[in-house]
Amino acid sequence: MPRKIEKQVALDRALTLFWDHGYRGTSMEMLTTAVGVEKPSLYASFGSKDKLYRAALAHYRKWLIGFVRNTISSAPSARMGVAQAMRMLMLHQSEKTRAGCFATNATLEVADHDPLVLEEVRATFAELILVFTHALQQAQSAGEVRADCPPQILAQFLVNAVEGARILEKTKASKAATEAVVALVIGVLEPPGLAPASRRVKSRKRSRKNRWLARVPNRVINPMLCLICRRTLDCH
Repeated sequence: MPRKIEKQVALDRALTLFWDHGYRGTSMEMLTTAVGVEKPSLYASFGSKDKLYRAALAHYRKWLIGFVRNTISSAPSARMGVAQAMRMLMLHQSEKTRAGCFATNATLEVADHDPLVLEEVRATFAELILVFTHALQQAQSAGEVRADCPPQILAQFLVNAVEGARILEKTKASKAATEAVVALVIGVLEPPGLAPASRRVKSRKRSRKNRWLARVPNRVINPMLCLICRRTLDCH
């Protein structure tokens, strides 16, 4: 009789393996060893390797959305929460942190030939955009974020930046370069004109390079945002 599996534990361990080795690089033998059961138990609980992969992807989605929501809601303001979430998502926190985004990995490796995986990663990114959109709406209402571009477009921009950074992270991209990009991306959210006093004080201490980055959003990024918006909405 197949041994009963604790599904949440199994999903945690399967997610770790799929994230580290990819779908093709993870064998059933690796999965059964990690979960601590025989193949019949794993098949009885999840049906197949494909179904287990999709279940792990859904498990990741739940974790990711919860993490971003909690990060934003625990911050003093919506804008500060968005900025903190972006830093944590775009920067490699430690050697123990897994490289890349599992949803992006699934998109690149599996989604082209598995419509169910494609559906799941689309849902993951759509929900992430929605979480950022709600936070940006609050920040715009408080005058903390630029109001000349719709919040859903800004949210799409942020998610694009996160996923690009997580892909480059797998190539061991320069941490300094990534930190500069993070500052630039967060700077795009600034309302036109001077930054709030608290941030102006900090900006005086920045290097020339960082002071230039702080000015880039209003001088250079506006046209890029409008290119993003032009097919659907007018930013002007």
